[in-house]
Amino acid sequence: MDKLKRTLTLRGWFRLMAVSLVLVFLLVEARLVQLEWRQLQRAEEGQQAVARLRLALAAMEMVSRERGPANSALGDEKPAGSPGLHEALLTARAHTDQAFADLHQVLQHEAGHARYQKALLKADAFLGALKQARLAVDRQAALPLSQRQPEALRQSVRGMVELVPLLAPAITVLTDDAQLADPALGSAVWAARLSAELREYAGQLGSLFTPALSRQQRFTPEELATIERVKGRIEQLRHLLDLRMGQMDEADAVQAAHVLMERDYFDKAARLIDMVLTTGRDTGQFGMTPADFAAAYVPDMNSILALRDALLDGADQRCARVQARSQQWLAGVLVTTSLLMGLVLLLLRMTHERFVRPLSQAAEVLHAMSAGDLSRALPKAVVGDEFAEVFGGINALKQQSQARAALELERDKLIVSLREQSTTDFLTGLPNRRAFFEAAQAELARARRHGFQLVLMLLDVDFFKKINDTAGHAAGDQALKAVAHTLRHSRRQGDLVARLGGEEFVVLLTHCEPDDGYRFAERLREALAAQDIVLAEGQPTLRLTVSVGLAASGAHGLDMDTLLARADDAMYKAKHAGRNRTEVAGSDAART
Repeated sequence: MDKLKRTLTLRGWFRLMAVSLVLVFLLVEARLVQLEWRQLQRAEEGQQAVARLRLALAAMEMVSRERGPANSALGDEKPAGSPGLHEALLTARAHTDQAFADLHQVLQHEAGHARYQKALLKADAFLGALKQARLAVDRQAALPLSQRQPEALRQSVRGMVELVPLLAPAITVLTDDAQLADPALGSAVWAARLSAELREYAGQLGSLFTPALSRQQRFTPEELATIERVKGRIEQLRHLLDLRMGQMDEADAVQAAHVLMERDYFDKAARLIDMVLTTGRDTGQFGMTPADFAAAYVPDMNSILALRDALLDGADQRCARVQARSQQWLAGVLVTTSLLMGLVLLLLRMTHERFVRPLSQAAEVLHAMSAGDLSRALPKAVVGDEFAEVFGGINALKQQSQARAALELERDKLIVSLREQSTTDFLTGLPNRRAFFEAAQAELARARRHGFQLVLMLLDVDFFKKINDTAGHAAGDQALKAVAHTLRHSRRQGDLVARLGGEEFVVLLTHCEPDDGYRFAERLREALAAQDIVLAEGQPTLRLTVSVGLAASGAHGLDMDTLLARADDAMYKAKHAGRNRTEVAGSDAART
């Protein structure tokens, strides 16, 4: 970095800063665009997932709807059903086939994903089961009503009811897809699924009445038990649906559909169910055929599907709103950042023309003057501009260069003299490197005369550059002051403490055995690691660690350069061993 500072000119620094600023703008713009683009993609994926889920629920609905004309055909007096019923059954079957084909196409398209494979297998099984269930219905409907046995009717109804669970894996995986694409869709899509399941069980409940209605007989105990079980499941689904809808902000259309379902199905249709159940428990003389019951019951069930569609529409509309918002944000980000980029480039150019180039030219003139060349001309400045005064001053310098040279020489000598006399580090208040070496040499001489041992300790702040980079140079200065304060108050009388430079400190422990020096270093290291260094207001406290290297005179002699070199080796050993530790020069065992 120091070499870079020496080689880059003012213009070079300006170009570097300009390029850096442009890159920062581009990176920020790219990040903002990436975030909004991802949001847009998620909205599109969510919308596609909702559309696929709608196909699955539609297939489930068509299978459930097909049971209505199938049940009517099973209860009709005429073999094979009357022409109207037969036509309705064929139409319902065509709708089921088309809905399943659409769903199957989606599953095949996603067959490469492992979680779709089970759904595809179940869908293939559904197709075979559907054919068998239809054959069973057709065989019973072809018989005269008197020959249709209750158990055979129940088996035919059960065959149609058992079709829907085969579609459950596909519905589950498509519901999960919608929630994964946009978690905010979770409540809506699961509520839609619960609505579809509620419609299915409502249809199953109606189908359970078919054998008794066909024969105009009372319900068997087994039929009543099954009916009560299905009614319990319907109430459970109703409760789960209410809970789901309580977790979401219901739109007006969803609220209206919910109220309609409560009125039409759980009030009006429920009364019809209760009436049929009461009759089925008593006389069995219902006074209606399965077709009559379906005509009264099925329209009220449609309110459940209206709620399902309102929930899916709401999820789809939310995805559309997110897409529109993301597209607007993308356009806004691009336009705003482009305008800001243009403004920055304009300001950079004006700064270059107004300040950088005149200053660079003035610097070239000053450089020539320092070399004794007074022939270089200054650039023209705008009248009244600050640079006019600067250039006027430079012209004055040209005229006074000889006289000032002598004064500058005297001043330089005075600065050198003052620097040589200075013995204190200006930041920490500790002795500086020069003062330490002078005092240390005197202490080493006394040690040679009197034969006592010394321990030299080098201490370096760990990750000091990171502190400067993340918390700022003011925090780095505060950290150095904290280290100096701890050193100053931890040393014994007669010990020498100094700042060698940067984040490196030195301590010379006099009359000290190696083990005592190690214990001193450990106490000092632990004390520094435990400190909370208070920074500027609003900034969190700072903690730091140090790596310490020790060299004892008993092992390495009383030569300062040797002790420093050995302690420095030990300190770097501590650095490489993981920092925040003490290493003793010449010791093979790591001490932490």
